[in-house]
Amino acid sequence: MAAADAAVLDIDNQTSTIAKDVTSSPSNKRKRSDGEDQTGNSKTNNNNNKRHKKKKGGGGGKKQHHNKQKRNWIESCSESITRIPSNCVAPVTCVITRSEIEEEPLLPKQVGDDMTQSEDTKHTLDRDDDGADKIDCSSSNNEPTESNTSSIEHPANNIATLSKSFVDTLSKEPIQPWKIATTLQVNGEEKKLFIPVQRHASTNGPTKWQQTQKKQGRHTKKGQNYSHLPDGDNGDGKKNPYPKKAVPDKFWAQRKRLFSRYDEGIQIGGEDDPEMWYSVTPESIGLHIANRMALMMNLDRKSTSGTGAGDTTNTQCNDSKKETVIIDAFCGCGGNSIAFARLNNNKDVAGSNTRVKVIAVDNNLSRLKLAANNASIYGISKEDIVLVHADAVEVINAYEGGSRKNVQSEIPTNDRCCETYFGFAVGGVELLPDHVDALFLSPPWGGMDYDSNKGKSGFDPVNGITLESKMHNKEGDVMKTNGGELLTMAVKAVLSESKQEGLVVAFLPRNIDGISFTRVAVTSDIKGSIELEQNVVNGKVKTVTAYLGPCVHRYLTGEEKK
Repeated sequence: MAAADAAVLDIDNQTSTIAKDVTSSPSNKRKRSDGEDQTGNSKTNNNNNKRHKKKKGGGGGKKQHHNKQKRNWIESCSESITRIPSNCVAPVTCVITRSEIEEEPLLPKQVGDDMTQSEDTKHTLDRDDDGADKIDCSSSNNEPTESNTSSIEHPANNIATLSKSFVDTLSKEPIQPWKIATTLQVNGEEKKLFIPVQRHASTNGPTKWQQTQKKQGRHTKKGQNYSHLPDGDNGDGKKNPYPKKAVPDKFWAQRKRLFSRYDEGIQIGGEDDPEMWYSVTPESIGLHIANRMALMMNLDRKSTSGTGAGDTTNTQCNDSKKETVIIDAFCGCGGNSIAFARLNNNKDVAGSNTRVKVIAVDNNLSRLKLAANNASIYGISKEDIVLVHADAVEVINAYEGGSRKNVQSEIPTNDRCCETYFGFAVGGVELLPDHVDALFLSPPWGGMDYDSNKGKSGFDPVNGITLESKMHNKEGDVMKTNGGELLTMAVKAVLSESKQEGLVVAFLPRNIDGISFTRVAVTSDIKGSIELEQNVVNGKVKTVTAYLGPCVHRYLTGEEKK
């Protein structure tokens, strides 16, 4: 995926100016409705009301077009950094940025005046995009080889459980009910929580891709109908071999966008695990996120003269390079884990004084085997990725302030011993390192219908994300964790207030409600600034990536580490 790699490297030039632009750019003067006053009062935008009144009298066609083109919160929210009410407190600023990634179109289209569409095709086209959402593509027409046939098992039989020791620890500790913050105590006075929003200059106006398309006249002519090639054909003549109800043609057609080396034997599951078809991060977005994380952590390291005695962070590897540990808590078939490990081959991003070690965690053993297969195809060193079969909640709770807590002897991997898949070590929590520098969260959003899990202004991370962890008992009890609790655990596990280190990154849907998410961040004891980045591919917002931690605030404001 040369085009994708080039696009990711170009991001360096774009993101290097963020600190300067955020601190010095004039306030964004565009006035858009936030949907609801953060202080709890209903808010009306007169300009929007006038516009809606005009549309009511303008005919049903225009109104229908307006609803179809309705933008998400991340695109339409107004800047409020200069409008903080005097009776409120604003401990965290939500900074919105935009990253633009250009790819060659992977879905050839044919033109026709009178085309009939199957129900599956209608479903594909109604989503009004080219397939670069948080989707996943399986190596379905790659026949299993002798070397990997025996290693792939049915996913239902390979789910890790919470260890007995971890459950016992939870039962001994008093459980405080998690509740999102709406007010904060300031000098003994209770004040309402306000989330100021600051829009980076990169979010202004149309994207570069849209501007280029307009200049070149590549816009759809009125009355001209377009349709993707049938059966998921992306131009190479390979048709979707899966039942369309399990794997829509759109997903199959995007296989090389998800993994550029797909034809070399990449595997992403099959009919027995359809969730994988909409779970993996497209390769170009994954590389970009890895690049941003490395830039932020490099700023943290450059301001440090070295590690002191007894400091467990940034320990030395055998090759005398500092080891930066990134935990991918929901690795699936390995898309993001592979992108993180590829940083070791990119001197411009990671630098020559560090080496990234990826801890790829998943509660599904079959998916870890797929990740091992895919990492081997990309030539990832066996030392750069460790596969941990465990529940993400238990792994995250194994750390505090970036350091490992007391090591538990219990291994939540269904009593499996440490194994090796395609040369990569696979085991339980006993393989976790002593420290962690960054934690990447890509939890399930609620399936393909995640768009229905909305609050008043978009996707609600508290109600839209729910993890179910199997207990280690005969009854098969389940412990549920919502998105707010998950982020709070992650912040406590990785971020160190005393050392001003650590990075938490969350991969979110494009319709995320930024105000709700930032309130969760405040509840998790985040301070300063967080970044919500629009991941734009070929002019369209596909996903949103949230960056949280001391290094994020320093990166956005240009401050040096104290």
